Amino acid sequence: MSEDLYTPQIPDNLNIRFVENRIVINRPAQEVYDWVTTWSNLPKWLPMALGTEVQRGTEGVPAEMGDVLLETIQPELNEKPKLYTVVARVPGKLWTVVGRDVYDDGTLAPAMHAIATFTTFDLGDGTTLFCRLFERLIPDTEPPGPHPVEDPARIQPGLELIKAHVEGTAG
Repeated sequence: MSEDLYTPQIPDNLNIRFVENRIVINRPAQEVYDWVTTWSNLPKWLPMALGTEVQRGTEGVPAEMGDVLLETIQPELNEKPKLYTVVARVPGKLWTVVGRDVYDDGTLAPAMHAIATFTTFDLGDGTTLFCRLFERLIPDTEPPGPHPVEDPARIQPGLELIKAHVEGTAG
């Protein structure tokens, strides 16, 4: 399996951008899935996440279809908080959320613009391939060029943290 980081296949000046990261984790797929889909674990690995607040669902367990999370973003990114909703879920295998900005006055952006999909693949030897696909719909007002959340090199260390936490080697 290639260790190369994702290379975008479409120009940065289009209205959508993708980033994909993956890692092999030495634990069963269900264990990986349960850990990565538990909202409270997000700030433990995602470099952009400062904090989370479950608005619908149960804290500390894998998020279910329709569960909602408010994610606060690291201040240096100058990003609004994001409200994410689980829209697809195949337990142990696939999990997708869509998100939109929360404005300073607490109102929600009129359109979704972020989609994150986590997949786990049982490799048959007790290990799991974990993949994270993140897609952003780009508003016309945003300058061209990649945003930090679209940088696979910035996200990959987060996947290393997932691996460390799930394998029990995190410090």
